[in-house]
Amino acid sequence: MEKNYIQIDGSNIYYEDSGGSKEVLVCIHGFISSSWCWHPIINRLKKRFRIIAFDLPGFGKTVTHPDYEYTLANYGLTTLAVIEKLQLKKVHLVGHSLGGQIALQAAKIQPSVFDKLFLIAASAKRNRPFWLARLLCYLPYMDEAAYRFYFQDKMVDVGIAKVLSGGMGLEEEVIKPYIDMCKKREVVKAVLKLGKDREDDMKEEQLKTIPHETYLLWGREDQVVTLKEGEFLNASLKNSTLAIIEHCGHLPMEEHTITVLHHLYSFFCPNFSNV
Repeated sequence: MEKNYIQIDGSNIYYEDSGGSKEVLVCIHGFISSSWCWHPIINRLKKRFRIIAFDLPGFGKTVTHPDYEYTLANYGLTTLAVIEKLQLKKVHLVGHSLGGQIALQAAKIQPSVFDKLFLIAASAKRNRPFWLARLLCYLPYMDEAAYRFYFQDKMVDVGIAKVLSGGMGLEEEVIKPYIDMCKKREVVKAVLKLGKDREDDMKEEQLKTIPHETYLLWGREDQVVTLKEGEFLNASLKNSTLAIIEHCGHLPMEEHTITVLHHLYSFFCPNFSNV
């Protein structure tokens, strides 16, 4: 995978690119994550697709402009800007968690750019934080306080490990990169900015305007984005299919890598058997 940066509206966006002229999968990671979350499946996917995985502003290796607006719609615009900058054609979107909601935002803004959507535990039915929580995000030095006194607490390690794996239990070496991501100072700042800026997830009437064929994949034991949200999306989208992985939490790519690959291939290229 080629690793590089592109400049978009003052932000230096980190991305990984498998290259080639094949069909393109643009992969959008979730909240407090990065392009790292796609590593378990990238090597298998790049045999058939050109894979683009990038770090959203505020996360991973992306260097974000100080005035970046942390809204879902703006993240959707950033996704479209990455696609335009890299001159990508015939694009499919793959999104995990918050990245699934961002994929829906991008598809709503400019539907003609995309062919199909594959959403894994996609955020849905989430409202912006309560006004008091938003007010706390504006307090001076709140990011420093959160960084020092909350995100560095050992209880956070235990909580994140349990929640991400849905209580199923992932190996320490698998879960550690996700815990480490939570403890980065830049990520803490991004979390607070999202608390101030983000709007509600898309409503049912907005979701009904999205025409794309969409595959929804969920872990039955997901405690972060529960199956109820998947059922809501499946009922609201015009052209969707919902599949469930048993004994799986919020990180299907790590927990059930081969199963996720089979779902991806069955959706995008059902006649291609070399997984």
